[in-house]
Amino acid sequence: MGQNILYGFISVVVCVGFFLMVDHFLMDMQGLDFWYMFRK
Repeated sequence: MGQNILYGFISVVVCVGFFLMVDHFLMDMQGLDFWYMFRK
């Protein structure tokens, strides 16, 4: 049970990290930011 929780946690961290990395590259390329929608 504990191992499944650990794998789930690692998966979430990897997904979040990948999303932030992609968001950073998109922001650099197009001048867009995913979080811009929430800043208005």
